[in-house]
Amino acid sequence: MASISKLSNPTPTYLAPSFASRYSVPKSFVDLRLKTSFQTGLSASSLSVSSNHPLRRSLIELVEAGKDIESAYWELVVKDIQDACKFFEPIYDQMDGGDGYVSVEVSPRLADDTDGTVAAAKWLHKKVDRPNVYIKIPATAACIPSIKEVISHGISVNVTLIFSLARYEAVIDAYLDGLEASGLSDLSRVTSVASFFVSRVDTLVDKMLEKIGTPEALDLRGKAANAQAALAYQLYQKKFSGPRWEGLVKKGAKKQRLLWASTSVKNPAYPDTLYVTPLVGPGTVSTMPDQALQAFIDHGTVARTIDLNVSEAEGIYNALEKLGIDWSHVGSQLELEGVDAFKKSFDSLLDSLQEKANSLKLVSL
Repeated sequence: MASISKLSNPTPTYLAPSFASRYSVPKSFVDLRLKTSFQTGLSASSLSVSSNHPLRRSLIELVEAGKDIESAYWELVVKDIQDACKFFEPIYDQMDGGDGYVSVEVSPRLADDTDGTVAAAKWLHKKVDRPNVYIKIPATAACIPSIKEVISHGISVNVTLIFSLARYEAVIDAYLDGLEASGLSDLSRVTSVASFFVSRVDTLVDKMLEKIGTPEALDLRGKAANAQAALAYQLYQKKFSGPRWEGLVKKGAKKQRLLWASTSVKNPAYPDTLYVTPLVGPGTVSTMPDQALQAFIDHGTVARTIDLNVSEAEGIYNALEKLGIDWSHVGSQLELEGVDAFKKSFDSLLDSLQEKANSLKLVSL
């Protein structure tokens, strides 16, 4: 097996004690010295440790100062993200802004609020005040204009919850429009990733195929997600070429990298690197849980695979359409489920923090 270092030029991983004390960074990252970025957020469990834990002390102080729980949450998030950015800042500097980012998302309650998302993104960017922070914005119809507006203010963005080719193209256009609208003479520090979700597509489409039940339909199980991903990469190559893009490159613009999200295998019958090994290519990023990373290290293939079988991907995509798979419906359904899951997780976290704050008040009396 080829060395994983051929996939990503190794760079050192640095440890910021205040950050490392709160997060378990997978040992494989340190052992392999992989350049990486990070997505972080608070959890109620992080406040359930010893009484001298910094997050616990901070929560007590905020509660005693009369902060409501959501305001306290965002103050804790900002401090946490600042520490995470410090953790990865040496990588960001060494890679000249190519890696070492930390993502923090705007409230998922704003997924259908264009102006609210813009305001929240600006606020987070100003409060965190670090060059290597990505503001995460969902790729909902309401937030596509938000992405353009935020990019136009020179703020780097991680666009999340992309499930279809049509929405991905809209995301790319929003990035390009934002760069052009910025008026900046140097675009080199305005970057973005487009987080295209993979395995969830197969989870939904496989159920549809099983309902159809024909041999042809059943034979296409486990193939929809990677076929669409391969076509997304073709779209990436097309949009980031030509006169319009070359004009932006002259100002230092960087391609919006295509990030594969939801790469863990949901169906145990499928290979454990199904959503990693076939999607390797220049300009792509793969987010993997530690288990998937270890599987790839053990028996994954390090090679350019993303565009080896484009005609096959097109054939699968079209065959699914002929069977009645509505790609627009698939994208819309998964987006609704994704936004709903984000909202429920956020609300649950705030409820847990409120309970924790109430108990801390009692303890501190």
